[in-house]
Amino acid sequence: MTTRTAPKRVLAAIFIIGALGMTAAACAPAPTVPYYGISFRAPANAYVNRTFTPAPTATSGLPVTLTLDATSTACTLIGGVVTFQAVGPCVINANQPGNETFAAARQVQRTITVRECPPLRSGLWTGPSGTSANVIFSGTTFNGTVNLTSLGFGVQSFVGSVACEVVSGSFNGTPLTGILSFDGRILSSNYSGISIVLNAPA
Repeated sequence: MTTRTAPKRVLAAIFIIGALGMTAAACAPAPTVPYYGISFRAPANAYVNRTFTPAPTATSGLPVTLTLDATSTACTLIGGVVTFQAVGPCVINANQPGNETFAAARQVQRTITVRECPPLRSGLWTGPSGTSANVIFSGTTFNGTVNLTSLGFGVQSFVGSVACEVVSGSFNGTPLTGILSFDGRILSSNYSGISIVLNAPA
């Protein structure tokens, strides 16, 4: 009588090979799914009557659609240009619909706080190291004296004008531009490569 063992060995080999295949498939890393998103920059603060032109991009290369959120009350969006019309929130939504190649990107939202232009206050503005400026402001113009003795520039008179947060003037014959913080409490400028920061009168 002859014993047939070959079929059993073949079946065992097939079973082992199948098991190894399933193990390899289970251990194989999942395919990497590319990330697609929207890049969209916007200022944190803006001022009434100013405009802003957003330039959002999507990593997929697909066009990005901009709309105003329902909570937005301070701006309009026409022809891709945002106009700040009143004090309050300006909320912009950026969306990139998908196509047969790319899925839709997650919505990106930016909130801009719209404010009135900051005031330039009359009085003594003070800074570090004894720097100061005595400012007389009227309408959109100002004059006074600035003390930069500790920086080696002495005391000089100055005159200038204000356009919202931008302060333009002349000090010691040199044109000078400063920026007011959104609340009007800090004036930042640069003179001869030296950073100058002054705090508003109390």
